[in-house]
Amino acid sequence: MARSNYTEWTKEDLIDEIKKHQKRKKYGLVWEDKPEQVALSCNEKLPILAEDNAKEIVADKEKPTHILIEGDNYHALSVLNYTHKGKIDVVYIDPPYNTGNKSWKYNNDYVEKDDLWRHSKWISFMYKRLILTKKLLSEKGFLICAIDANELFSIGLLLDEIFGEDNRVGLVTVIHNPKGRNLSKFFSENSEFMLVYAKDISKASFNDVVIDEDKQATFNLSDEEGKYRLESFMRVRTSWSRKNKPKNYYPVYVSKNMKEITLDKKQGYYEVFPTTEDGREWAWKNIPESFTQLNKNGYFVAVHEKDRIEIFHKYREKQVFK
Repeated sequence: MARSNYTEWTKEDLIDEIKKHQKRKKYGLVWEDKPEQVALSCNEKLPILAEDNAKEIVADKEKPTHILIEGDNYHALSVLNYTHKGKIDVVYIDPPYNTGNKSWKYNNDYVEKDDLWRHSKWISFMYKRLILTKKLLSEKGFLICAIDANELFSIGLLLDEIFGEDNRVGLVTVIHNPKGRNLSKFFSENSEFMLVYAKDISKASFNDVVIDEDKQATFNLSDEEGKYRLESFMRVRTSWSRKNKPKNYYPVYVSKNMKEITLDKKQGYYEVFPTTEDGREWAWKNIPESFTQLNKNGYFVAVHEKDRIEIFHKYREKQVFK
């Protein structure tokens, strides 16, 4: 691409150019968007679902009806946005892993490993479909995306951009082949991944999950959100001393009735540091920014014990998988 000769530009043109540069993305995923015919066609024609009664399977008419849509996934997502927009609680996707082994097509052509646009095509493909998928989710909805190492980093940045980093629930490692694959020169990979994002993490929650009886018995307290146990918010170990974790050593302020916990210094409130009775200085489990976010969601409890104020973290049953 030829360089622009800015010395020949007018003042107005230079100002416009500066404004364009200011609008450019400062951080995130940047790719060359490759037009996709299936998406362009939907701008002119509306996809329509046709019911095939010959393939209907009825086991119990009293139970919910399920729908299997056969066709291009972009067409299906487009149609569902007319009928189910904002109504879906969970979407699970298992996209092509873009291994370069002719596992998927872009504009009717297989995408091979030596295709210089391979990653850009894949990101363009995913971006369009993820935008439609997000619109389908209810306010408490989740997206679950299966992926392997080939596009893990691309899809992570893409999902952060579409859903927001704050709505990232987690990255789960899925053991796919315990023996590992003998395809790598260095590490023998044995896992794939599951990325989970919420439409709005402040409104989303998991239902009960299965845990073993011994763990379940430790959750001996409950509130309106379910069962939980209390764990000390102070971490007492050498690697978590004040010296080793200076950012995690800060005061927490607690009201006289133990009901309000804050990082804001208030008159008449107890000032609590992560120290033990012998005067040794340790650290809180989270830095102030993380504490504030957790505190907004009611994750902390203050208890007056033995002339001391102890800060406990609510550890919920639904956060533990078997």
